Amino acid sequence: MTQTLPSSAPVVVIGGGVIGVSTLYHLAKRGIPAVLLERRKIASGTTWHAAGIVGQLRDSTAQTELGKYTARLFRDLEAETGQATGYKPNGTINVALGQVRHQQLLRSHDHAARMGIESYMLTPEELADKWPWIETADVRSALFVPSNGQVNPLDVTVALAKGAKMRGAQIFENTRVLQLLVDKGKVIGVRTDTGDIATNKVLLAGGMWSHLFAKAHGVTLPLHASEHFYIVTEPFAGLSKTQPILNIAEERCYWKEDAGKLLIGAFERMGKPYGQDGIPDDFEFDELPFDMEHVAPCLEVMFNRMPTLENTGIQTFFNGPESFTPDGRPYLGPVNSLKGLFVAAGMNSNGILNSGGVGLTMAEWMADGMPARSVGPMLAERAHPFQSNTAYNRDRAAESVGFHYGVSWAGRQVETARGVRRLPLHHRLVEAGARFAERIGWEVPMYFETDPNQTDWEREPSLGWKAWSPQVEGECLAARDAAVLIDQSMYAKLIVQGSDAVKALNRVCGAELNVPNGSSVYTQFLNTRGGIEADVTVTRMAEGVFMVITGHPSQMRDQAWIKDHADPAWRFAVFDATSGYGLLSLHGPKARAILAAISGDDVSNAALPFGAAREIDMAYAKGWAIRRSFLGEAGFELLIPTEFVAGVYEALLEKGQPLGLRHMGMFAMNACRIEKGFRHFGHDIGEDDTPLETGLGFAVGWDKADDFLGKAALLAQKARGAATAYRTVSCRLEGASGEHGPYLIHNEPIWKEGHIVGHVTSGEWGPRLQAMVGLASLHREQGVSKAWIDEGGFQVQIEGRFHPLTLQLAGFYDPQGHRMRG
Repeated sequence: MTQTLPSSAPVVVIGGGVIGVSTLYHLAKRGIPAVLLERRKIASGTTWHAAGIVGQLRDSTAQTELGKYTARLFRDLEAETGQATGYKPNGTINVALGQVRHQQLLRSHDHAARMGIESYMLTPEELADKWPWIETADVRSALFVPSNGQVNPLDVTVALAKGAKMRGAQIFENTRVLQLLVDKGKVIGVRTDTGDIATNKVLLAGGMWSHLFAKAHGVTLPLHASEHFYIVTEPFAGLSKTQPILNIAEERCYWKEDAGKLLIGAFERMGKPYGQDGIPDDFEFDELPFDMEHVAPCLEVMFNRMPTLENTGIQTFFNGPESFTPDGRPYLGPVNSLKGLFVAAGMNSNGILNSGGVGLTMAEWMADGMPARSVGPMLAERAHPFQSNTAYNRDRAAESVGFHYGVSWAGRQVETARGVRRLPLHHRLVEAGARFAERIGWEVPMYFETDPNQTDWEREPSLGWKAWSPQVEGECLAARDAAVLIDQSMYAKLIVQGSDAVKALNRVCGAELNVPNGSSVYTQFLNTRGGIEADVTVTRMAEGVFMVITGHPSQMRDQAWIKDHADPAWRFAVFDATSGYGLLSLHGPKARAILAAISGDDVSNAALPFGAAREIDMAYAKGWAIRRSFLGEAGFELLIPTEFVAGVYEALLEKGQPLGLRHMGMFAMNACRIEKGFRHFGHDIGEDDTPLETGLGFAVGWDKADDFLGKAALLAQKARGAATAYRTVSCRLEGASGEHGPYLIHNEPIWKEGHIVGHVTSGEWGPRLQAMVGLASLHREQGVSKAWIDEGGFQVQIEGRFHPLTLQLAGFYDPQGHRMRG
């Protein structure tokens, strides 16, 4: 029977892969009978040939809970729908060959305990018992998570589709979407090759087709297909159906049981992009030619690891395309350039693993306006306009294939699509010894090398003291003893102007923005739950003109947040001035003397106190001097029109270097802000955290005349008392050293009286304090009070060992802020 398209639908889902079908299923469970349109058959394209691995442990609590949910969903779907999913909780084993990977597995084992996921460290002998066919002589250790597993991707998709249709959803296969119907910047429908459907909500979940479809509608969705290779053996004697999945990150391969055979796949360091000119219209359950020359190095590693493969028949040499993103993370949520359009694409070969949680999240988003849990690192609105460039996505996708394998560490560098965005002083910073890392296209100076014989990054991974650590320490000490200059021109600079600009900002900001001209305000953008959506400074430059300075990853997102929550009747505009201004920050006890030497204006503490901002002379230019500091030292953020940046920079060096002025990179800035206890958005604070929980209640204007997002939620939380159930604090590990550790990094569990009571959110060696310091999030149902913190008795778990930990509310460096405000 031929189906007829409905004339309208509450939601239209484009794409019948596991992500689109999962979202359809979860919308149906919420009583929303959405319509799914698939150009061929469901599960075609990429889903059908996925490995089907199901893992649960993620970086954050919120994402781990979604991973757990996905495993439960796969387990329960058969009982609900009658359709088997092939779910088997065989477990996963991650292998460490080298010391750094061994340390990472120990830390993952610690983290798993905090997440409530059972895990075990295995010796090489115990690994050999579970995988007797592989060579283990060079194995350092392994981590076994028995509750992870695998599914049949095609069966899972069919089960989700059946469950969705049982609740009133409709699926139309062999229906090609031609375009979105748009009116005044909003989606009003979908045009297909068999008719139109009116709707005001569309989910684009078209996998590797999504980039070009989005681009045709003026939407940036950065992803590109790359080829993925695996082999399948003939039936393998002795292989159990419950054989745990094996991952060897350092050799970039995974191994799993597949219907009595071995499936062994590779994620090579540099892959092969596919479909540069678009994916063929008739592509369905297609395979690509197996490039033996390209894959030969991976096969050699596999055969060396399992010598018995030499005498085992290979039944299948498989190659199929999957979509990869520039940063290795999917894009989820609404897009700011076309209202009513949501995306869920770019799964980076983790579509099955993500499918349950992503489907649930997207259904919540489309039904309720926001998801129940933070997905900050995966927000679609993090995409920048230049990332719609197809050549950029093609070249980066080749490397993105390998992002989740190899050894991740602070010095890991991307090699493709470099030099896309450069600071105005880029070449001058190169001359000064800058070593750059790529961040959303920007070449960002991470540290400055003083040894001319060291021409490149150190390639040897380390979780502790690194080759550049002495340079970073020198930069931090210069900030304490003299002065440092940081080029932060990559930071986003948004001008909000108009007669109602203050209303627009007061709506999203916790702080009061109706302040005198020449005032700089530290504040957070909030959501309706009181959670933190951005961490910014706002300077009032004139009556109706405000400058918002935010981190470079939030350049697009923060603009959208202001616009999306404003009254349509308000008269204001948001102008992205990021490229129009450089931002040089000057910090340290000699910073004021250096600035005074290039300006005829009074920059004394009386004339320019902390939190003030003034337009002053700088060399032969004029710019804004803003009294702020992310280091905890006396500081000035110098906002300068781009064409004048070089001249001001040269003047600062001329006057500053005789006083000990030194360049500083992001590594040192991060170490200093941790010493000071300053929060970092994305590490220490995020969408699920409120200002009261993170020690930022001082930045909330409780008596604001204007209502603001989250006010009711924050007032209710405040009324429950000062001791919130969650609280961010500073921590110091006793007895550590910079060269020998142990190191606080991220996610280390914190214990008290035999219970896990929190975790480290960020940590680093603090050169100014000569101590290992960090920030931590504590949790206690009875409330995290100052008295409870002051009782002490805390320990931090690092790589299976426990160490004494001192906690306090204020940062350990200059906790009263005398240096910063002086």
